Amino acid sequence: MSDQETAPAAPADDVAELSALIADGGFWRLAPDWVPCTFAPPTSETLRAAEAGLRAKL
Repeated sequence: MSDQETAPAAPADDVAELSALIADGGFWRLAPDWVPCTFAPPTSETLRAAEAGLRAKL
């Protein structure tokens, strides 16, 4: 796959299944015990910083 091609989007069923798994806490069994299992919603500033970082990679 070239740099300009993107992977196809996951089918909606897969996205819903992954969302349900994470919502039920099933994801955390894959993480080491030292990883915090809670998170705060990102702030606008954090999202802007993430976007800027991703765009810098293009």
